[in-house]
Amino acid sequence: MPLKSVIMMKSYLIKQGDHYCNASIFERIFSIGYNVKRIFFRFKLHPECWWSPARNSDDNDLNKLYGMSYGLNSDHSNSVRLAWRPNFNVNGKIDIFGYVYDKQTGSQHISQLITSVQTGADCMAMITNNGDKYEFMVNSVNTEMPNIHPDPSLCFRLFPYFGGNNTAPNNMTIEIELQS
Repeated sequence: MPLKSVIMMKSYLIKQGDHYCNASIFERIFSIGYNVKRIFFRFKLHPECWWSPARNSDDNDLNKLYGMSYGLNSDHSNSVRLAWRPNFNVNGKIDIFGYVYDKQTGSQHISQLITSVQTGADCMAMITNNGDKYEFMVNSVNTEMPNIHPDPSLCFRLFPYFGGNNTAPNNMTIEIELQS
């Protein structure tokens, strides 16, 4: 019987009081891509990613999960990713959103609810750049959002980030595995 290879998901930690995860400088440097039109990945939001009640109105801000930015210094001008926040009404449920910054909209983002997932669940996701639109898939639920501005070929992976304005209320672990 052939041995199956086991690929481990990478754990990212956002510490209490922080915005940024522990992705290393080397991981960030080697996240550069060229003409990447699709990323397919697994993710798991650990139970500490859910809390209730909301601390203030800024707890409704979206936290960033994973995605891509196009061009240099483009997180807030030309990027696409999944975002998340607790569903404060349902214990352990996390709402997952498509989240897009486009140069044509200035520094404003647009977002759209895709689905909800349970903390601790192993989830599959895909983001596809189809030129004039982005397609999102989370656990077989699909949605589309517009891509108004043409994307440069140079791109970077974007790692977990907490906020909005608030920082993480406690240590949070997010696991991600980029699929080929």
